[in-house]
Amino acid sequence: MFGYSKIRAYSILAVVLLGIIFAIPNFLPKSTYNQLPDTVKEWLKPVTLGLDLQGGSYLLMQVETNELIKEKLISLSDGIRSTLRERKIRFSGLKIENDVLTFKVLKSDDVSTVKDIVRKQENVALNIQSKGNELTVSYTPEAIEQFTRQAVSQSLEIVRRRIDELGTKEPQIQQQGANRIVIQLPGVQDPSEIKDMMGKTAKMSFHLVDEETSAVDAQMGKISPDSMLLSGDETGYIVVKRAPVVGGEQLDSAKGSYGENGEPVVAFSFKSIGAKKFATATRENVGRRLAIVLDGRVISAPVINSPITGGSGIITGNFSVKSANDLALLLRSGALPAPLEVVEERVVGPGLGEDSIRAGTIACVASMLVVVAFMFYVYRLFGLFANIALLINALLLLALLSILNATLTLPGLAGIALTLGMAIDANVLVFERMKEEIKAGMSNPLNIINSGFQGSFSAILDGQLTTFFAALFLFWLGSGPVRGFGITLGLGLATTLFTAVFVTRFIILAWYHIKKPKTIHV
Repeated sequence: MFGYSKIRAYSILAVVLLGIIFAIPNFLPKSTYNQLPDTVKEWLKPVTLGLDLQGGSYLLMQVETNELIKEKLISLSDGIRSTLRERKIRFSGLKIENDVLTFKVLKSDDVSTVKDIVRKQENVALNIQSKGNELTVSYTPEAIEQFTRQAVSQSLEIVRRRIDELGTKEPQIQQQGANRIVIQLPGVQDPSEIKDMMGKTAKMSFHLVDEETSAVDAQMGKISPDSMLLSGDETGYIVVKRAPVVGGEQLDSAKGSYGENGEPVVAFSFKSIGAKKFATATRENVGRRLAIVLDGRVISAPVINSPITGGSGIITGNFSVKSANDLALLLRSGALPAPLEVVEERVVGPGLGEDSIRAGTIACVASMLVVVAFMFYVYRLFGLFANIALLINALLLLALLSILNATLTLPGLAGIALTLGMAIDANVLVFERMKEEIKAGMSNPLNIINSGFQGSFSAILDGQLTTFFAALFLFWLGSGPVRGFGITLGLGLATTLFTAVFVTRFIILAWYHIKKPKTIHV
C-alpha cells in the first residue's frame, strides 16, 4: 500500500487512530466526559494536571528522628530489664537521658555478662561504655542513619496508603533529603484533613490495667518500672502495664461500624498470631480491664467479661461516624514509625493554575502556528504534509501522556512547546536532502522521495538520541517539575521520530501514488 507492505501501512494507521482516540478526552468538556460510561472512563482518561496548573496544596513533612531514637531506647531498656531479671542479675537506676541509656550493675563480676546481653538486644551496632559498674548505652551514627532510612521508607508507603484511601486525586509523594517527605495534592485547597491524618502515628496497642497502682500514687512517683501512667478522654489518668498484650502491627483489618445501641464504633480483626495472643490474654484475665491505647492515649478500658477467641472485636469510645472511619483508615494503613512534623506548607490557588495553563497554551499554540507558517512558506505542498504530521505528533504525545497517567506540570507544558518546535527539524533534514538529490540531477520523483528519507535517517536518529539522553537524565536524576519536563521531552522525541520517519513518508507516498507527478518541487 503506497510503497509500504500492508502490515506496515495498517500498523501506522492503527497507531495514529489509537493516538487520536486516546487524545480525545483531553478536548471534551468536563461535564461531557463525566457522562461517559465508567468502562470507557477506565480506558480513556484526560491528562492529569499538576499542582501548578490546577492549584492545590504542598506539604513538606519531616520524620522526627529524635522521637524515633527515643522509642528505640525505650524498647531496648524494656528488653534489658526483662532479660536481666530473668538472669537474676541485679541492677539499678535504669533511665534514658539525652538519647543515652544508663544503669548500674550492682556486682562488678556481672559487667562483662551484661554488656553481652545488651549487644544481643539489637541487630545494629551499639556504643556501650562502662565507668566502673555504671554502663551507658547509645546507638552509633551508622545505626541512627539506618533507622532513619528505614523510617523514611516506611513512612513514604504509609503516607501513600493513607492519602490514596482519602480519594485525593493523583497525589505526588516523594522523599526529599535524608528525612523529609514532599506531599503535593492537586486540587486540594484545604489540606487540614490531610495534615491531621499525617500528624497521627496511629500506634495502637492493648495493655492490661495495673489494678494495684492508683493514678494518684503514680503521679507521686510510686509506680513499678513495669507500669506506666497514661490518660484518656473517657478514663482520665490510668495506670497500665508497660508490656502490651498485643501490638497494633498484628491488626489485619479495621473499619467503621455500629455498636449494639447504634453508636459508631471501630470493628477490627487480628492476624492469626495476634488472634492467638489476644485469645490467651483474655482467657487468662477475665474480670480485669484491658486498655486500648492509641498514640499514647487511652481510648477505652473495658472489662474482659469473657475470653475473646474469634480474633476480632470492637473499639468503643466517643466516636462520630467520621472519626470512627478516620481511625479505621489510620489502623488499616499502619502505624508511622515516627511522628511527622509539617516543615513547610503552601496553597496554590486555582487562579494561578488557570493563568499558567493559559500562558502555556498560548506558548504551545504560538510555537505551532509559527512552525506551520514557516514550513508552508518554505516547502509549500511538502510543508503542508509536514504540518499534518506535526499535528498528529501533538495528538500522539497527548495520548501517551494520558495512557501513562502522567501528571502535566508547567515545565511539562514547556517540554511540549519545545517538542513541537524541534519536531519539524527531522522534516527539514528530509526535505533538504531531497533538494540536494534534485540539484545532483536525480529526476525520478519516487527515487527522490526514498533517497530523502533514507539519506537523512542517520542524522535524524542521532539528533533525537542525543536529546533523548538529556531527557533520560532529567527523568532519572531530577524530581518534581524537572522530572515532568524530562518525561514530556522524552515522549515528544519518541513521537517525533515516529511521525517524521513513518507518518510523513506515508503521507508523501500516498500523495505520489494517487497523483503520480512527473516531477516534484520541494
